[in-house]
Amino acid sequence: MARKFVLFPALFFVALVTGTAFAIWFDYDPSGMSPAFYTEKMQHAIRVFTIPLPIVVMLGLFFTIVSTFLARRDRPDFYLLIVASVCIIAAALITAFGNIPINNRIMTWSINSPPSNWGELAQKWWWFHTVRTISAIVGLSFLILALLARFAFTMKQAATPNR
Repeated sequence: MARKFVLFPALFFVALVTGTAFAIWFDYDPSGMSPAFYTEKMQHAIRVFTIPLPIVVMLGLFFTIVSTFLARRDRPDFYLLIVASVCIIAAALITAFGNIPINNRIMTWSINSPPSNWGELAQKWWWFHTVRTISAIVGLSFLILALLARFAFTMKQAATPNR
């Protein structure tokens, strides 16, 4: 029973993170942006997301790992949740070691005169973001598969007459 109560927040928080990453993926592609607009947009986003998003990521990661631990005796769910955990850990590590160092540099830029290599850094940030978005989508997909597998198993158990 505890697995159901832990899997739901895992799915909820990972879905929030994945949806956010997906929306950012559509809106923050630096192609076609002016240096000033990109800088202002990124600095605003960094200020807005710096507190709430890491909390949601950590909650999603925590509940996914706990779900994985609780499913350790149920091999199909366990393997699905291991893959989900690895993907979510990968997304968090990509953020921590790829995007955040670039974010820290962007926060030092002047909106009126971004550095001459802003486009190179923006593309590097974009690449890290694309990889973490894919990782988050795959992790969410495996969480959903684990939930569906659990649901299918429960339905099968309910349909099997007691002997």
